[in-house]
Amino acid sequence: MMLSGGTLLDRAGQELPLAELAIQWPLGGWTSVSPVPGGKNEHLRLATAAGVHYLRRSYRSKPLEELAGQLALMRLLRSRGFPAPEVVPASTGADHVELFGRFWIATRGVEGEPFDDGSRAHLHALGRTLARYHRVVADQPAPAAEPAVLGELRSRAAEPEVDPALQDRTAHLVERLTGLLPDLPRVVVHGGARRGSLVFRGDQVVGVLDFDSSHPDIRVLDLAVAVHDAGKVYTRTGQADHKVALDLNRVTELLAAYSRETPPTAAEVEALPLLLEAKRLKRGLGRRSRIRDGETLSDNDHEKIRLEDHRLAWLDGHRDALAAACRQAALGPIGSARP
Repeated sequence: MMLSGGTLLDRAGQELPLAELAIQWPLGGWTSVSPVPGGKNEHLRLATAAGVHYLRRSYRSKPLEELAGQLALMRLLRSRGFPAPEVVPASTGADHVELFGRFWIATRGVEGEPFDDGSRAHLHALGRTLARYHRVVADQPAPAAEPAVLGELRSRAAEPEVDPALQDRTAHLVERLTGLLPDLPRVVVHGGARRGSLVFRGDQVVGVLDFDSSHPDIRVLDLAVAVHDAGKVYTRTGQADHKVALDLNRVTELLAAYSRETPPTAAEVEALPLLLEAKRLKRGLGRRSRIRDGETLSDNDHEKIRLEDHRLAWLDGHRDALAAACRQAALGPIGSARP
């Protein structure tokens, strides 16, 4: 929110260091500054004499090593022709600045329009762009660490007083995914391959944003994020089925567009529905763990638990159809994925 006297508060109600930021990134002079809602980071939109720019403050626990890797990735992508954000150096020449214990970066704004949910061309572009990203980073080191979701599911399921049915379900899922790990390709995943990460001009992607979650992991994790985000069905806020189901036609089209550019392996085809289930379990178990620890959850937290339970129930009822949609799109007319 804007306050009188040119001050601006973050989401926690604390004043942001605008004067210090203006010294670090003068950009020919600021004409306006406004917050951009959403996400765990703080984002500010700057209108300046040098054009529109964005300032991002990383969340408090962001490791510097992780931030440096993500900035290096963005520079690499741009050098290879991929439309990642352009990092704008501070007045010192550094690509990031630490102010009051928090890291800030600046990027040049990209002119364009957001993802259009009614556009099949935009849906296909999401699949193609993600496939292109995976090709561009294929030669980058991606240590074969276990996906974080598996470790968290193991620890959550081992906690005392977990519902036995949820515990068994989680253990079975972890076992299946663990068995597939040796055959799942690793890359530096984007980590947030969602509709809102793309900027369009017409049907062309001119910007890919949100590299703050990029990290080495199994490649199919990006597909799981994209499938859930682009496929979930919106009804009406407050209704029991809001954001529960997946539109399998949209899932198929998205995966087909990806597969034409970067065919997934057979193990990835099998792992994709399992990762969708793993995300739902992880979120539901996490909030239930907070209850057992004595924390008083908000009404929104309880609603999120119900939402994840409904999503798991939907996956149970459509398990075969979802798996078939993944195979149909990924295997193509030949009928077999790459080994």
